[in-house]
Amino acid sequence: MTDPTLPPALRRPWLTIALVAGALLAFQVLLTRVCALRLHFHFGFLIISNSLLGIGASGSLLALIDRLWRKNPQAWIASFAVLFVLSLPASWAYLITARIPEDLKFYVDGAIRWGEIWQFSKFNLVCAVPFFFGGTAVGLLLSAHARKVHSVYAADLLGAGVGCLLCPLLLWPVGAGGCFAVTVALALIAAITALPARARRLAPVFAVLAVGCLGVTPWVDSWFPVPGKRYLDLTKDTTVQQYGRSLYSQWSVNSRVDVLRMPDGFAFLQCRGQKAEKMPLPRQYWIAQDGDAGTMLSDFGSEPDKRELLKWTAYSAAFELKQGSAPKVCIIGVGGAPDLWAAKVHDASLIRGIELNRSIIAIHSGVGAEFSKPLLDDPRVDIVCDEGRSALMRDPEHYDIIQLTGIDTWTALTSGAYVLAENYLYTVEACRTMYDRLSDGGVLQISRMAADMETIRLLQNMHAALPAAAQAEFASSMIVLGTLDGLRTVMLKKGRYAADEIAKVEAWANDAKIQIVHLPGGAFDNGVTDYLGAADKAAFTRQYEYDIRPTTDDWPYFFSFLRWDKPEKAAESLKKHEPTWVVQGNPLFLWLQLALSAAAALVLIVLPVLFRGGSAHRSREGALSFFVYFAVLGFGFIGIEIALIQKFTLLLGQPLWSIVVTLFSILVFTGIGSWLSGKFLKPGSVLAWVVPLAILGWMIFLALQSEAFVQQAIALPLLQRALIVAALVAPAGLALGMPFAYGISVVERINPSFVPWAWAVNGTLTVIGSIFTVILSMVFGFAVVLVASAAIYLLAFAAIQKVGRRAAALATAVD
Repeated sequence: MTDPTLPPALRRPWLTIALVAGALLAFQVLLTRVCALRLHFHFGFLIISNSLLGIGASGSLLALIDRLWRKNPQAWIASFAVLFVLSLPASWAYLITARIPEDLKFYVDGAIRWGEIWQFSKFNLVCAVPFFFGGTAVGLLLSAHARKVHSVYAADLLGAGVGCLLCPLLLWPVGAGGCFAVTVALALIAAITALPARARRLAPVFAVLAVGCLGVTPWVDSWFPVPGKRYLDLTKDTTVQQYGRSLYSQWSVNSRVDVLRMPDGFAFLQCRGQKAEKMPLPRQYWIAQDGDAGTMLSDFGSEPDKRELLKWTAYSAAFELKQGSAPKVCIIGVGGAPDLWAAKVHDASLIRGIELNRSIIAIHSGVGAEFSKPLLDDPRVDIVCDEGRSALMRDPEHYDIIQLTGIDTWTALTSGAYVLAENYLYTVEACRTMYDRLSDGGVLQISRMAADMETIRLLQNMHAALPAAAQAEFASSMIVLGTLDGLRTVMLKKGRYAADEIAKVEAWANDAKIQIVHLPGGAFDNGVTDYLGAADKAAFTRQYEYDIRPTTDDWPYFFSFLRWDKPEKAAESLKKHEPTWVVQGNPLFLWLQLALSAAAALVLIVLPVLFRGGSAHRSREGALSFFVYFAVLGFGFIGIEIALIQKFTLLLGQPLWSIVVTLFSILVFTGIGSWLSGKFLKPGSVLAWVVPLAILGWMIFLALQSEAFVQQAIALPLLQRALIVAALVAPAGLALGMPFAYGISVVERINPSFVPWAWAVNGTLTVIGSIFTVILSMVFGFAVVLVASAAIYLLAFAAIQKVGRRAAALATAVD
């Protein structure tokens, strides 16, 4: 019978571990949002990865002090639960107040900038502290209850599943500060359940604090706002300082959107030719997303006389071809709505705007209502909140013009480092969808802040998307223009351009003083025309300086141009600090990150083994087998998780829904799988091999059939699509939940003091696996990641087979 004098954490560990795990994952998701706002994304990615090493460090600590904590585990669990609570506000206070250089550069002109390295390192360490304390509490609970690890680990996963929902559900109504308050409340409740008898007098205090955190949730974000970046890089040549209080601020999982007044005398609009540059702009607000990339909201509503200038911008290029035809138009990415205004100016009969971020739509009807009222009141205008490509796949309408301008706008990632920017709007399959939705003679117009390499990759994707007959006349179906702010406008017609259409565009571009990069039949000297005129486009691609291969749904890295087989080019890019309008995505940065994380992991994994004594209790029996097993689990699980989230993004329509539905489903079903493993998997059982074989078989099935599921289910309502994703994840989750609990049960039989070390190995190798997954996907694609991550589970079970049989023998002897 369970001793009733024991604290709940030892009598009923499930609630405590579920609450800590939920708070940890909620804080992790929240940290991604804060880092995206405070830092450029690639540095945020680095911080998140390194912070999770704190969980690995917690396991290493427990392995080193195994004898100490086993004397009084309840006191240790309670202590680290309380330290986790205390670390959260301390870490948060630093994260939202620390000064961060606007442009982090660690190496300039041959000199190492130690000051910036130290500032960035401090930011990393502070982020990692809550993960260390929370991870230690979880590791203690798993280690103290290794005999019932199946149910305890199940509670850990289920709690994490709930935690992953908190930010997506709460960011919109209460912001980052409110999400943080709820996270602290969860941690406080976890601490209450962990308190030993002699410390239970603290329970009322913690309960009051938890209620207080929940009570102030709606106001924390306004009391302690998270600062953004101070400077906006609108183009490679245009920077403006942000100042003043936001007119509107709204958090979502996609970004935080702020509306700011522009400085006196400053006006800006993309896509203008020289003629439009001389024409006055209306008053403007800046819509900033994560304090950086964004768009201008121009008051064409109350200043209708200013709309004339839109006719001399690239926003109107395709409309010049459709003069007087009242075209049907689909705009993907509403932003500040310049494309919609251009369509209205040219008397389009239908203007459908698709916007991913509902905060943007709210701005047009809220703080920007005066600016946008004529648009919103126009019955021809229909604005929907959805992911552009997914919405288009569900739309039966065919359009005369489909237009995208500056989606995923340029930001100043001047370190030239890697940015995880998978994009499904520009893949071959996306281009095929948009082309198919064009009416005969329709035009697909895409404008981007692009150098030659990005323009050529976009052309490559379009070319690969076309049927063979259309490929043969590709150059005759293409017009490319350029504006002074560095934008390139690519106009693909469904059919060849007629001579009068070419003449019309040429006359308009010359009048607007917009650069002509390519016109059918024209003679131009640039990389774009070299590509369009190349008879062997595959040879052109191989010989090109940058990686311009077509991107696909399986390999969606549209913004990654540096070749993995040319490290010298990557090193040169880092030294030159090339901005993203020149090159994005540096393999050298990823390899360096992998090396640093691997070095840290090596220390965390080796130290506990080296400093173990030689007694029976401190023996190293099974160390190599356990290392291989739990390292492979860390690698494999995170690889499958990332690949599945990517695979289902398109089906669910928004990255937010893929994170919520896919990750939640994985965690819930792995939790159920962990619980089931205690009933069906015994150490040394031959049935154990069914698990890795089932994982591999299902991942191969998903790799081969995921595209077919998308095509068949894309038109269904969101709830039905979410249920389909959950059903597809369920078999994988059930199988993925079994190996960790099974492995811990073997470790507990063979060498119980290695249980926390196994937790450390699994945690640290998960971090390394996440980085390696990105590298593998950037080289081979996500289908390879999915299958390879599943296949290595066979290695894990092979590594533990011998010690598994010994564990079974020991269990039989005890019985």
